[in-house]
Amino acid sequence: MSDDDLERRARDLLDRAALAFRGHARAEKWLRHHRVRLDEPLRVAITGGPQAGKSTLVNALIGEEVAPVRAGGAPVWFHDGTQPLARIPPGHVVPLERSKPGHAVAVPESGVRSVVVEWPCRALRHTRLLETASDDVYSEADAVLHLVRHLGEPPSLPVGGALPVHVMVLLSRADELAGGKPDALLNAKRIARRRRKDPRVGALCQDVLAISGRIAHAGRTLREDEYGAIAAIAGMPRAEADAHLLSVDRFASLPASAGLLDRLGLGGVRLAVTLTRTGARTRAALGEQLVRQSGLTELQASISDLFTGRRGALKARSALMGLSHLLRAEAQPALSAELEKVVAGAHSFRELRLLAALRTGRVTLPAELAVEARRLVGAEGGAHCERLGVDPRTPPSVLWPAAESAAARWHSLTTDAATAGGRRAAEIVLRSCTAILDDLG
Repeated sequence: MSDDDLERRARDLLDRAALAFRGHARAEKWLRHHRVRLDEPLRVAITGGPQAGKSTLVNALIGEEVAPVRAGGAPVWFHDGTQPLARIPPGHVVPLERSKPGHAVAVPESGVRSVVVEWPCRALRHTRLLETASDDVYSEADAVLHLVRHLGEPPSLPVGGALPVHVMVLLSRADELAGGKPDALLNAKRIARRRRKDPRVGALCQDVLAISGRIAHAGRTLREDEYGAIAAIAGMPRAEADAHLLSVDRFASLPASAGLLDRLGLGGVRLAVTLTRTGARTRAALGEQLVRQSGLTELQASISDLFTGRRGALKARSALMGLSHLLRAEAQPALSAELEKVVAGAHSFRELRLLAALRTGRVTLPAELAVEARRLVGAEGGAHCERLGVDPRTPPSVLWPAAESAAARWHSLTTDAATAGGRRAAEIVLRSCTAILDDLG
């Protein structure tokens, strides 16, 4: 069952449930909500405790100074729009200033369930972001970026449940680890790489990454005057510059220090100075290097592979989980049996788990096989040509032998692979190959 097939099955189940629950006002409202969600952009929630860096990550992903939006503690959605504004239910609209950092919107004393910020932005055209510290709205998201300041043993996640193919854990504010030492980001990434291979962590989420949202956002929005200040420090005699970079108090004696500290933190300033000394000779070059070093580039690649690239599977998962919630409250045996059948046959979820396992190193294969496995389970697209790595104009008569050859190769690996994890991976890839053959046949 491909992502498109899974989405169609989920849509069909919702339609059948709507007929079964006709006249049941609460159920009808619930089903309409989930039916509409299937056609919306992917919903990605950014969650975590106080001071975890949620607003900063929103800004880094959007590439502008949008968050925080202070709305009386209500969760805030960020959608693409024609002009900056905030919509407060039931129908209040508040214009926002694009050049102003942070926004405050007045909400009724009784509070609201959520506020929608519309912001013209290419990054929001196919993805909607939700910033929240509440556990009650996770069901409203198709995917979750859960921010933590420390990794527990294993990390505590309030987003558990069946099919955790929609969750990533981020070790946020990684530049502040161990007091913001120069190697803080590198150490945080090592910790994340170590933890992402833990099978117990793999049972809770798809990936674990370290990121500094502050450095990422500063890199994407770095100004010429900020680059000039950093370049001036990098141009000082090394002993003099390093003395200023020993502590916040010492750095504060330099001109423009306050602005740089707010934007980058002392660890980020140290990193920016080092990058400038070692080759970042322009504002654009330094900004690009800061984004890469911050962990944002790796996060965007992981989001693309595991979330946006598999929109159909994740949207279907949300619909199926929503229907499951309804059927637990309102018994419909025939629908429940069909739902279980669809979930059990949802090969897309197994493909997603394998993609994450290969990305994180929980499953290892020889290099060439790993590349082929990723492609065959849909990392480069779900079409037959994309999975088989051939020209999009290739006719079915040529696709068939290519798929048959791949199936034979991976069938042999189901018994010949060196590890149990490799053999299980081969079984998943083989199922993807046979699905292509079934479709072509």
